Amino acid sequence: MKITGIGKFMINIQNLKVSFGDNLVLNDISLDISEGETLVVMGKNGAGKSVLLKTIAGLIDNYVGVIEIKGVDILSFSELDKKSLSYVFQKGGLFDSMNVFDNVAFGLKIQNIEENEVEKRVNDAITRVGLKDAKYKLPSELSGGMQKRVGLARAICLDNQIILYDDPTAGLDPILCDSIADLILEIREALKTTSVVVTHELSVVKKIADKVALLYNGEIVFYGNKENFFSKKDLYSKQFIDGDFEGPIDMF
Repeated sequence: MKITGIGKFMINIQNLKVSFGDNLVLNDISLDISEGETLVVMGKNGAGKSVLLKTIAGLIDNYVGVIEIKGVDILSFSELDKKSLSYVFQKGGLFDSMNVFDNVAFGLKIQNIEENEVEKRVNDAITRVGLKDAKYKLPSELSGGMQKRVGLARAICLDNQIILYDDPTAGLDPILCDSIADLILEIREALKTTSVVVTHELSVVKKIADKVALLYNGEIVFYGNKENFFSKKDLYSKQFIDGDFEGPIDMF
């Protein structure tokens, strides 16, 4: 299924296939993500959402097809090039023994950024996500929502043009979900980032998405703008939104 977007493409994916042994997880995925655009990827559990995100990030390299970032095939990326993408892990991915400041600073320090610049960027990022008063706390002292914010701060302080979010609102109540969605919007507007967001939350999709891709059995069954997705004219999107048992998606 070949899908072509409009505009200047920051991420271009063509005919992507990912298998683990005999298990075909992604089958002929093609997407174009324009600069500054937010693509939300949805689908039931096991549809291949996180695998798609990790493949874009270069964390999975046993694939067939083409993935380009700003017109450059990621297979030719150096380790430094790969660091031009920020990845927000579903569970925060924090180091238990490090406080908030050191967790956020970790990516900068391994790039040998000068200490004064590290301190400035980390403090700015922590303040942006509302954790200025918690920067010396350990992850165990933070709520789930605060840990998610630390993950966001770590991503934005790297000052990268692309941020990949793996279910950033998983396990949060509706109020916290909404606050994380607001943060993603603020980050996009402030830093002009291109974003790919995996989520199950329809309220988050309504707030942040430009485009929506719906995966089913490793294939894209809907791709289009947010308005078309929520119009429910497409049978796949209608069933997914309404949660109906009857429809083209096997719910079991």
